[in-house]
Amino acid sequence: MMTGFILIGAIATVLAGNPPARLVPPAPPEDLPAVLAADPTKDADMAKRMLMDNGVPAELRMRAVKSLGASPILVLLDAIAKCGGTCGATRDLADVLVSLAAEAAKDPAVLERLTKCAQTPEDPAYTAALRTIAAMPIEQRPEALKGVTARQVSIGTIPGAMQYDIKEIKAKPGEILEITLKNTDTMQHNLLITMPGKMSEVGVAADKMGDTPEGKACQFVPDMPSVLAVMGLIDPGKSGIFFYVVPQKPGTYQYVCTVPGHWRMMNGKIKVAP
Repeated sequence: MMTGFILIGAIATVLAGNPPARLVPPAPPEDLPAVLAADPTKDADMAKRMLMDNGVPAELRMRAVKSLGASPILVLLDAIAKCGGTCGATRDLADVLVSLAAEAAKDPAVLERLTKCAQTPEDPAYTAALRTIAAMPIEQRPEALKGVTARQVSIGTIPGAMQYDIKEIKAKPGEILEITLKNTDTMQHNLLITMPGKMSEVGVAADKMGDTPEGKACQFVPDMPSVLAVMGLIDPGKSGIFFYVVPQKPGTYQYVCTVPGHWRMMNGKIKVAP
């Protein structure tokens, strides 16, 4: 079972060199119970909120998607574009999109739009579109994207040592990594990916948050342009998964736990080279 959060939409800006618009999703709306109780097939306004609001179960988002248009995939792509990585639904929308990969492969108009998104790094749906195409049988993909895959990378924690069990990951520019963090420790950990040479400033900024309710509320994630991607806090005994599109620019990027006091020991490198 996953805890924490994933900001897939924000990752779409990485290849363009732009910082994510927002790293911590907003809190669920105060009237969330009313949103959850609504029937999306009878209330289009509530259905639209079900797509965008934080705290809505994925299965309810799926019902809302199917109630809003003849093509659920186009509805999802529009919603992801509107989110732009800044709403609480970004990961769920991407996951729902991927679950409809077989349906997407059968519709030429949908496939054309997915292809365009998957070839445009600055598009908010870039990562979600790449994931969806990777989920299709190779023979059904556009010719230019037949080689798209997501490589699985599993990172664990060493109990009592405050360290990841993998210190270095080698990756190619533009590669998609499906990163799983398995927390076998007795305390919470997160995982941030930073620009080359910026780990220390991110770690110091996280330390300044202190182990406070305010710091925990933002997952101990400093709102800094040098933070490229985030997996939020993972509870002991739990796992989290997120997808990361490796930057096109070669270099040594870093991943780090920013729970106060952890970053100096709990870190690793992503070495990007052709």
